[in-house]
Amino acid sequence: MKFDSSNKAILALSLSSFCMGVTEFIVAGILPDIAKYFHTTQPIAGWLVTLYAIGVVIGAPILTIPLSGLDRKRQLLINLGIFALANLVIALSAYFYLTLFARLIAGFMHGVFFVIATITAVKVAKAGKQTQALALMVSGLTVALVTGVPLGTFVGQIFGFQAVFFLIFILTSIAFISVLIIMPNNLAGSKTKIKYLLFALKVPQMLKVYVITICTCGAAFVLYTYIADMLLNVSGFEKKSIGLILLLYGICAIIGNLIGGKLADTKGSIMALRLILLGQVVVYALVALSAYHPITAIINLCAMGFFSFGGISPLKSLAMMSAAKYTPDFMDSSISINEGAFNVGIALASFIGGVVFAHLGIVFNPIFASLFALPAFVIVLKSSKII
Repeated sequence: MKFDSSNKAILALSLSSFCMGVTEFIVAGILPDIAKYFHTTQPIAGWLVTLYAIGVVIGAPILTIPLSGLDRKRQLLINLGIFALANLVIALSAYFYLTLFARLIAGFMHGVFFVIATITAVKVAKAGKQTQALALMVSGLTVALVTGVPLGTFVGQIFGFQAVFFLIFILTSIAFISVLIIMPNNLAGSKTKIKYLLFALKVPQMLKVYVITICTCGAAFVLYTYIADMLLNVSGFEKKSIGLILLLYGICAIIGNLIGGKLADTKGSIMALRLILLGQVVVYALVALSAYHPITAIINLCAMGFFSFGGISPLKSLAMMSAAKYTPDFMDSSISINEGAFNVGIALASFIGGVVFAHLGIVFNPIFASLFALPAFVIVLKSSKII
């Protein structure tokens, strides 16, 4: 395959990744508007985040199985088609429970996508460029934070949150057409079975990796899911400023993602995670103090974006190395569980964040975000280069 064709295929995956990222993260920026539209509270509306994450957790390991016998192109087309339709339902829905159901379906497809896309990106990449291909594919998520989420927040505040999901439907349809035209037809699937997932859940070393992923990825969402309320009611920002603040957060997330990847390459995944998790524990807790002043709130939020996304590359690297060492006969299953673990963290953290917000108040969410990251920090402190 020619290099330029490879790049085009990976860009199609990156566009799809962008759509997934906007769909997952956008609710945090427009949660007050959604709660108002459906005449409910923000903690209840926060279930739109939690159910999406639960869908990813189920989709990544379970729903990849019935698709696994198909070639990768067909897998992606089915996946993106259902994802597009789910977002169209959200755009048209006037009922909260229908919207919840559609978010769950979208979450299913999100989980399936990143398992398929991770394998596909490696297969279409030029020899020796597999890691760069993975980075480009995953970059859609961070680009979604930098551009998609802030712009989506602006669109949602001006035209209503439904307009955001209609735009996601259009972009996903473009990604679907791109995959249809660009993606090669000769990428065979790999049949997986439920028993392989069970095997992958019984390996103690992999269980440690899953816990690290859950805590590292999830911790920020104890606070981030409800960040709009903190910025409005504690820091004193105007509603129109939220999109710009989230833009700054996203820029710092991209920087953190790049530096986290470099740290993993130069220092190893465990050392990188030690530094990043130390940053998470300290920076998240400090938001409880910095939130009361607009300038310190912005500075601390930028640091939060840096450390929350700095762990993604080291986590994926650690999972791949550990899976190759401890589960060589069913690596795909171990990796798919770890992909699900990313959103186990988000679902659990969003749920805890909603409980804390409802019963203690938003100012306690930063403390619980810090505590959520602490178990992962303890595990990596006691670990060697590979778990």
